[in-house]
Amino acid sequence: MYRCIMADPPWHESGGGRIKRGADRHYPIVKDQDIAPLILSSPMWAPEPDCHLWLWVTNNRLPIGLTVMADLGFRYVTNAAWVKDRFGIGYYLRGQHELVLFGVRGKQPSLSRSVPSVVLAPRGKHSVKPEASYQMMEAVSPGPRLEMFARTARVGWDRWGNEVES
Repeated sequence: MYRCIMADPPWHESGGGRIKRGADRHYPIVKDQDIAPLILSSPMWAPEPDCHLWLWVTNNRLPIGLTVMADLGFRYVTNAAWVKDRFGIGYYLRGQHELVLFGVRGKQPSLSRSVPSVVLAPRGKHSVKPEASYQMMEAVSPGPRLEMFARTARVGWDRWGNEVES
């Protein structure tokens, strides 16, 4: 059972017409209404009664992310932002940050109350989160830890996903 879970779901991001700039260019995406059931049906989904959830969302999926968090049994508390070194795609605004929602269930304490809510780090490969974001989560949330929809292995974290690299 896990006291800290981080998830970066394959949000239903598509677009760019023929040049395909959305997430669907990189991996199979999941319809919004299927995200929570997919997580809940994972053989790894085993949160402790007192648990932290870090849920990455794209800007246009923020309302859906809040719903997914509630559907998973967590209460939204706050968020953090990863501010990137260059902007990406966008229709109204060109995104240069990504949000991670922070939720709790039960009475899970924070390991530290002096962690800033902003991570400044360059962009890497598509959807790969920066080292500093893991350090932030580890400073706040006790283990054991699980990363859902993981793309890489990390010491001290169990992982689940179809793209995990060693």
